[in-house]
Amino acid sequence: MFKRFFFLAVIAGLFASLISWIYSSVYKNMIADFTEVSGYWHLLCFSAMITLGISILGAVIYALVKNKSAASFTCNFILSGFSVSLVFYVFTMNDPEFKNEDSMAMIDYFKGYLIPFVFIPALSWMTFKPLFIK
Repeated sequence: MFKRFFFLAVIAGLFASLISWIYSSVYKNMIADFTEVSGYWHLLCFSAMITLGISILGAVIYALVKNKSAASFTCNFILSGFSVSLVFYVFTMNDPEFKNEDSMAMIDYFKGYLIPFVFIPALSWMTFKPLFIK
C-alpha cells in the first residue's frame, strides 16, 4: 500500500512543481519577477515536501482506519486544512529583500503571488489520488 502512496506523492509533486513553475513564469512576464526567492528548485522542494508528507500520513491513516471512505475524507481534510493554514502563514511572513529593483517596487504583490502555491500541491495530490488509491 505504501508503494502506491509513494508513487502518488512523486507524480503529484512533480506535476505540482511543473504547474507552479508555469504559474511563476506567466506571473514573471505579466507582473513582477519574484523567482529570486521562488525558483524552480524551491517550488519542487515545497511540492515534494507537501505531497510526500501527506502520502506518509495517508498511508498511516489508511492502515489504521478500516472504512476507506472515512480514511480518504480524513486524509483530504487534513491536507485541505494544512493548505488553508499556510495561507495565514503567508500573511504573517516578512517580505523578502529583492536585489532586483523592479521586484522590490512590486513587493505589495508578493504575498498574493505566493498564495496559489500553497494550494497547488493539494490539488495535484487530490487529482492523481484516484489513479493510485482505490
